[in-house]
Amino acid sequence: MGTSSSVAYVWAIVFCLVFLLIAAIVAFLIPNKPGGKDIGQRKMWFWIFFVLSVALGFCINFFIANGIVIPTRHADYMTASGYAAGIGALIYIVLGIVISKGMKHSKLGDWF
Repeated sequence: MGTSSSVAYVWAIVFCLVFLLIAAIVAFLIPNKPGGKDIGQRKMWFWIFFVLSVALGFCINFFIANGIVIPTRHADYMTASGYAAGIGALIYIVLGIVISKGMKHSKLGDWF
């Protein structure tokens, strides 16, 4: 199977963006509560989806790598999977900060 290492990056970025969108939807679904309990919930869900995006992005790439039979290509793809997970994590956090700071007066402003 001729799987390119760029597939690892694509999957990581896709999971990053999908889970960031889900985190935004969940943030808007959490109702405002007195005492700031809603802010803590929004932050918690943001970080839960962060962990899920990195973990699932890497897991998908791990299962794709199992189909690669050439040892050097398998090793290269697994290395790319690790880098892709890190890049996906970085993109998730940077976009989260940008969105949070850009929308300070909305529910998304509670992320950071």
